[in-house]
Amino acid sequence: MILKELYVISLKEKEIIRKYVFNTSGLNVILGVAKKDSNGVGKTAMVDAIRMLLGAKMPEDFQHKEELAQRDILLVLKIEVNGKVLYLARQIIDDENGYISENVALDLKGWNMYDLESYRIKVQDYVFGNLNYEEAPSLQTIREYLIRDEKQGFSDITLSKRKAIKNSQCLDFLSLLPIYYETEINKLKNEQASLQTEIKIIKTLAKDITKLKSDKIKLESEINRMKNMLDSVNVSDKIDYDEEKYILAKKELKKVESQIFKKEYSKKQFEQNVEGLEQRHQKMCELVNLQIYYEQILKYFPEELKKNYEEMEMFFSYMLENRGDYFKNRIEKLEGELEKLQNEKKGLQKIISESTKIFQNTQLVDDIHNINEQLNVEYQKLADIKMKIDKYNEINKLTKELNAKGKEILEKTFEYEKDYNQYEDNIINIETHFKTLTETAYDESGDLTYNYENDVKKSSATGRVKITCQIADENSHGRLYMKINMFDLALFLNRIDLNAGCQFLIHDGSYCKPNPDAKAKVIKYVDEYLKRKGTGQYFITINKSELDEKDLEFLKSQGTVVAEFDREYKDTHRFFGFKY
Repeated sequence: MILKELYVISLKEKEIIRKYVFNTSGLNVILGVAKKDSNGVGKTAMVDAIRMLLGAKMPEDFQHKEELAQRDILLVLKIEVNGKVLYLARQIIDDENGYISENVALDLKGWNMYDLESYRIKVQDYVFGNLNYEEAPSLQTIREYLIRDEKQGFSDITLSKRKAIKNSQCLDFLSLLPIYYETEINKLKNEQASLQTEIKIIKTLAKDITKLKSDKIKLESEINRMKNMLDSVNVSDKIDYDEEKYILAKKELKKVESQIFKKEYSKKQFEQNVEGLEQRHQKMCELVNLQIYYEQILKYFPEELKKNYEEMEMFFSYMLENRGDYFKNRIEKLEGELEKLQNEKKGLQKIISESTKIFQNTQLVDDIHNINEQLNVEYQKLADIKMKIDKYNEINKLTKELNAKGKEILEKTFEYEKDYNQYEDNIINIETHFKTLTETAYDESGDLTYNYENDVKKSSATGRVKITCQIADENSHGRLYMKINMFDLALFLNRIDLNAGCQFLIHDGSYCKPNPDAKAKVIKYVDEYLKRKGTGQYFITINKSELDEKDLEFLKSQGTVVAEFDREYKDTHRFFGFKY
């Protein structure tokens, strides 16, 4: 897809306000030429307009602007796709739809309207061209790599606030490499993790398999004894069995009731102590009132008596505060202990109740019913233990599956590595472009390296194509921006070489900080390269003050400057042709 022209149309006035013609190959410079400050004259607004026409949501800078709404601005991008001219349009007051036509119409009736999602699908097909295969990431995901924004796009070669795997897929796609290696291996790793989790759960569920098996034998023996009771319709054995339980429970109950009695007695004593302290303190309060009364009537209070009063008040206040807290803490502790003992008492009473049922029932049918009830309980316990043992026995099977999954991950990793190695020429071409660009800019070599991650450890990003990109002294903002510019350009020039899709690149604000000489060399080199190839468009925004005068004159002489913006001439030299 080639970007040919950009229009600003007023639907209200039915006229084309501004028209910008782009170079169909080579450099397209969007220049700020204000005398003092070229910020805010429309360079970024022009890039935002292109981004919006390629399916992005409406930029914040265009929203709720009365001047744009009153004129009912329609933005139009003329493109060429496989030799056919089409027009893409977006209305400023409408962020839900897009328009496509084979002609520029000054009325929306002359356009085919699409909801935003359908519009994006069509635009993606135009932009991606032969890269629009089924597994390809969406243009929504890739767009910020094709149109870098100075606000958030130049802190690193990858975009911030995105998952590493998503960034990796975008760069793989733009590097013309397969994007599915890591995601496919991750599916296997997730299956492996599920098996590991299942094994861990089973081991937790059946912590001691030896004890479980022992409990199973005991329960089966108990169940057989109770079944024999029923088969012989002889409850005498059951009576002996329950009698033993009854005697033991009765002994324990006596102990528990004795402890409950002692603790309740102690609790009562502490409560009385607290009550006594509170009463004494109340008396002291009354004495305080009496002191006030004597002071008011007699204006005199015996010194010794007053001293005695103060000592008494201090003593009882101290006792209430300290001993009272001690007694209350003891009461609270006793209440907790009593609660546990009461629960234990209830459990013993239940055992006694169950054990004496058979003595209370006079009919044989009731005796048998009681035995059946207990037999059902034992069966439930046995079923639970058998389930845990069966689960534990699955560990061997699951371990085999886990080992097989590990082997599959290893085989798939090697398979993808072998496939990745077939792209060696493509990778060498990208790395060579980066090296050439750094030598052009700084007369020094940069390092751009692609590596396939074949470590299959759980924590490793197995299958990811890892990219390292470095130049000397990149900690300075100017050099960092240039590194990212040159990285994007290396991928871009590789796509041009291989006649792949995404044949344009836009850098907004990325040349504001680099050294003027270095950036001039790079953009001249790229312009000449693309013109020599006869395809590929590189758009940049830059201010007049950020270039040496001779370099700017050269760029103008080559016809690379496609727009010049300033605040002069009553704002008609702004992007929209007016201030908004």
